[in-house]
Amino acid sequence: MKHRDYRMLLLWPLITASLDFAVLTGSFMISYQIRFSDWFYEHALPLLFPIATPFDMYVTSAYIWAIIIVLSMAFYGVYRVSFRISTAHEIAFTLYRYFIGWGMLMGLLFFYRELEYSRLVAMISLFIGGFGLALIRLVLSLMRSKVFSTNPLHRALVVGPLADVITNRLGTSKRTGVSVVGRIIAPERDVKRLKKCVETDTPDMVILAYPFSDFNVAREVIHQLEGKRLIFLYAPEPEGFAPGKLATITIAGVPVIRLREDPVAGWNGLLKRSFDLVAGSLLIVLTSPILATLAIAVKLSSPGPAIFKQTRVGLDNRPFTIFKFRSMRTDAEDKTGPVWAKPGDARTTKVGKWLRRWSFDELPQLFNVIRGDMSLVGPRPERPEFVAQFEGEVAQYNERHRVRAGMTGWSQVNGLRGQAPIEQRTKYDVYYVENWSLGLDLMILARTLVAVIAGRDAY
Repeated sequence: MKHRDYRMLLLWPLITASLDFAVLTGSFMISYQIRFSDWFYEHALPLLFPIATPFDMYVTSAYIWAIIIVLSMAFYGVYRVSFRISTAHEIAFTLYRYFIGWGMLMGLLFFYRELEYSRLVAMISLFIGGFGLALIRLVLSLMRSKVFSTNPLHRALVVGPLADVITNRLGTSKRTGVSVVGRIIAPERDVKRLKKCVETDTPDMVILAYPFSDFNVAREVIHQLEGKRLIFLYAPEPEGFAPGKLATITIAGVPVIRLREDPVAGWNGLLKRSFDLVAGSLLIVLTSPILATLAIAVKLSSPGPAIFKQTRVGLDNRPFTIFKFRSMRTDAEDKTGPVWAKPGDARTTKVGKWLRRWSFDELPQLFNVIRGDMSLVGPRPERPEFVAQFEGEVAQYNERHRVRAGMTGWSQVNGLRGQAPIEQRTKYDVYYVENWSLGLDLMILARTLVAVIAGRDAY
């Protein structure tokens, strides 16, 4: 049996930690130069006391400070290579642990009076160091795919009836660091081939690609490979559950697999609802002259009410009444029944075309947000007739109803509006539900503003 190559498992964390050490040490030196530069202490912030600590002591302190911070981040798993973490999450996690480590170290030094140093140097280094750590992650992320494609972290043998599906998925992403060296569809029927592949292909990881119904068969594969130095991963049906935050947790000493969680339960739900109330109320106040003007324009342009009311389905599949500025004739669906709008729709009024172009017809939904029917951001609500159709045809469609419907959403800012396939929209909506954060909401709102100005897919 060949020896497995574990170099990248050692080198990648070591490279990252070494770069962090260099960045943190350099940030301390740069901060010293900034603080004690002629311009800074003569014009920006003059020195109140003479410099008592020589530069050599600052250099020594920089090395010690950087070592402690790097060791602290290593202890909390910053340098552990993850298969699925995105660059943004890696940067956020690194900075989070960096700030905690920096704060604890500064707290200890507060009680240590033997060393006199500039607190301002420490504060400047905090921000320079944070910027440097983020930059390092960005650069390494760009290099990751190229490095791992030729020097993978793990060599995987994929076994089971879903081996082809899992292998194809892994083949689309090189940054995971997992290289598939072989696959066997039915290893339980060909144990000799299974063991031979482990001997000749030298994998260090076996991915068990079995549906939940065949988990006992997957356990038999593990039994056949007892005594081998292998990592075992279980990969059930990729479409069998929402792409949520799969994790193993322990309850009363019993290991359980968490397939999904409520993304807006507890404090998350309170935070999202509070943001909706504050931002929604502010937007109503700011847009009140526009709302009044548009209501008058709609009323005068064509017969019928200014506000159009319609039943939609929202949180927990509950129906609610949505408000919009009327953009179509009052008899728009008398002959056709419920249908979606389409480009150049003849039912749209002249004012309605303009409202739809700038998405102004959606503004009254701010009152739905205040009432709690909707959120500023979430999956767009559909009519009960369409929901009844889609929930039987589209996989995971009802997952959209785990959060409040939104005025705008992840699928909309990715260009999936109007006549876009409902299957694609649902995938984006489910991703939003499973990965909700206030930061994601803010990004969607910002991208919505850009999309409205560009008039993309608006009709």
